[in-house]
Amino acid sequence: MLNKNNLLGKWLFFILFFIATNQTFAAPDPNFHIYLMFGQSNMEGAAPIENQDRITNPRVKVMADLNCSNLGRTYGNWYVASPPLNRCYSGLGPGDYFGKTMADGMPSSVTIGLVPAAVSGTPIALYQKSAPIGRNNQNIPTQFNGGYAWLLDMARKAQQAGVIKGIIFHQGESDTSDPNWKNQVKEIVTDLRRDLGIGDVPFLAGELLYADYGSCCHWHNTEVRKLPGLINNAHVVSAMGLPGMDVYHFTSASYRELGRRYAQIMLDKIDRNSTVSSLSSSSTRSSSSATSLSSSSRSASSSSRASSSGKCTYSITNDWGNGFTAAIKITNTSSTAINAWSVSWSYANATRVTNLWNGALSGSNPYTVTNLDWNKTIQPGQSVEFGFQGTKPNGAPVIPTVTGSVCN
Repeated sequence: MLNKNNLLGKWLFFILFFIATNQTFAAPDPNFHIYLMFGQSNMEGAAPIENQDRITNPRVKVMADLNCSNLGRTYGNWYVASPPLNRCYSGLGPGDYFGKTMADGMPSSVTIGLVPAAVSGTPIALYQKSAPIGRNNQNIPTQFNGGYAWLLDMARKAQQAGVIKGIIFHQGESDTSDPNWKNQVKEIVTDLRRDLGIGDVPFLAGELLYADYGSCCHWHNTEVRKLPGLINNAHVVSAMGLPGMDVYHFTSASYRELGRRYAQIMLDKIDRNSTVSSLSSSSTRSSSSATSLSSSSRSASSSSRASSSGKCTYSITNDWGNGFTAAIKITNTSSTAINAWSVSWSYANATRVTNLWNGALSGSNPYTVTNLDWNKTIQPGQSVEFGFQGTKPNGAPVIPTVTGSVCN
């Protein structure tokens, strides 16, 4: 009887050890794409949440950054994303429509996970690894001595479930025109990438409100635009043409558009081949891509343009003297699908394009834009649109003629 009991005990130990081992070392899902989000109030979300914002997508998840009994959320757990994403009582921010647009732009097999760590009114020093200002009297979980440790803890929890694909950031109002700010941001990004073993994943920094809307801090955009020169694979998300509801914060409509702009750039910059970071070291191991796309296949060449015809419409969406935003809409007017597109245009005066989203830009007067992989197909009667910002001489903007095989 003793031998049987010993044998039973050994088998029970083996089974429990096997279960625990498999739970501890279960591989992250390469189709669960994680994005870190940090900054201050414009990333946290400060605008009213409207009915349209409460429409959820089950393929977009958010990790709770606090224990929020009012939302039924527990710190570190995943939930279907619904505003507020950051904290317990915040408003609408860019993360909401960033997540939705990312999901729309990826295969249905991919789920988007958002990890928010934004705190209203905080200086960039809150997120430095050395914690020079400690918690700064902010409402973050009490076990952390600063924002960096908090964000890192959530990111590591997220890595147990999926793959970190990028970082989005919006901050600067509390550090306006500080020449050292950009160096602090570089230090934070460098530390995060190294400590998480995620390589040079895309880092997107959003601009602050423009002077046209009475912004308190528009001067700081000069510093934001310097980040790509300091940080590998860093990109600036334009706030041009986006109104504010006060001198600091964007309107609900502006947050929606800003979130889409973050996503449009991220969709073009991310590595679509899944790479899972090891939780035990800084090394990485590659797994098969769910999308089977290489970076070279994101945009179509001119030789692959479709023969179907369409209508191309150039429209000015905002104009403020020496600057503008515009959009070009391509509508498929034929009876067959357009499987790739490319359009071109030129300006007769000193008008120049400075930033573009939702397409791949090449050349300069003439400008040529080709599709990205996720928006290359236009079904009959449907449209795609890309937008851009630019500078121009004072006065009425020039409306150029748009040409291309889809602009018959």
